[in-house]
This record gives sequence, C-alpha cells and structure tokens, in this order.
Amino acid sequence: MAVLGDLLLDAGLNVTGVKDPEEIERIHFLDSLSLLTLKAVMHARRLADVGSGGGLPGLVLAVARPAMAVTTVESQRKKCGHIQRAADALGLGNVTVCCSRVEDFARSTGRGAFDVVVSRAVAALPVVAEYSLPLLRVGGQMLAMKGSISDQERTQAISALGILGAGRLEAIRLEPFEGSFGRWVYVAQKERETPDAFPRRAGVPARRPLGETEAKPTEGVWP
Repeated sequence: MAVLGDLLLDAGLNVTGVKDPEEIERIHFLDSLSLLTLKAVMHARRLADVGSGGGLPGLVLAVARPAMAVTTVESQRKKCGHIQRAADALGLGNVTVCCSRVEDFARSTGRGAFDVVVSRAVAALPVVAEYSLPLLRVGGQMLAMKGSISDQERTQAISALGILGAGRLEAIRLEPFEGSFGRWVYVAQKERETPDAFPRRAGVPARRPLGETEAKPTEGVWP
C-alpha cells in the first residue's frame, strides 16, 4: 500500500486533498478496505468502481482480492492514466481501466456485467443509482459510499431505485478507523432488469436526477 500511496501523492491530479502518507493510508486505504466487511464484496467475481478518480476504492480492493476482476470507470484521461500506471506498478493483472463516461459504458459492454458496483462520494444518491444499476446483473448490489444524507435525498433515491429495478435501500455505518464518523455505505440489490431507457445520455442523470423535486439533494462530503 505504501507504493500506492506514493503514486497517489505524485499523481499531480488533485485526486486527494490529503498529503500526509500516514493520513492517506488511514483516510483513504482503510476507508476503502472497510468494504471488505460486506459479503457482497468478499464473494464478488466482477466489481466495477464508478467515478474511480485516483483509483479509490477500486485499486485497494484489487490488491486485497486478487481473484476478483476490478474495472475502474473514469471519464478523465489523466486520471485513467494514473490508475493504469498504479495497476502496472503494483502488478495488478486483475484491474481493467475503462476510460469512458459511465452512461456510455452502461449502454455497451458494461451493461449487466458486474456482481457489485461501488462508488465513493461521487454524486447524489439518485444519480449514483442511475450510474450503478444498469451495470449490475440481476441479484448484484450497488454499494455507494457517502456521508450522511437528508431525508429528501433518501426519498428520491428510493424512488430512483424502484424505477431502475432495485429493491429496498439499506444504510450501513462504516468504521474504518478509530475516530471515524459520518461514513456510510448505501446498499441496494438489483431485483429485475433495468429498463432500456436507462441510463439516460451522458450528463442527463446529474442534471435531472430521477425522483428529483424542487429542492436539490445533498451530495455528502468525503475527505
């Protein structure tokens, strides 16, 4: 993990505001590893990390579970390059870097291809749902890492998940390190196929979230 921390610090891509190596290991790596407490991650054969940014949590999970195929989905080419260099430096043959908008990937080879789709502080929950559900096989799980959300965002997310083919929404508190707070993973299982109309074209899910009312949902905060 020390190698990955050095690569993250040297990336020059503003992928993290944390500059101390020990804090990176604590805040980012232990945080990512906290997903291993979930059975869905431990049993997954194929996992997608949506909006991977600097490769978190995808690269960390790939190190921890070498038998699991991890696809990082990131639209910015410089960040994709960083993820690929990190995967090569760590010898991670189980990592595939998809440099694409997730909406486009979910309408091509990514559709219905994954057991688990993870995200980390990517967007409001209804938006994350539209990014994630089309990528999942029926029976797969969305795991959205976020801070606390408002009742309104929760209600809108439940509405969006119903449209997209998922069941109930569950919130699980994560405690990756001593003193951590406000860390949650929002879990939903795909129960039926996502309608062909979703995801909508690139950019639309974020501009017009499913289930949105007049007030906008919060996006949550992650260090």
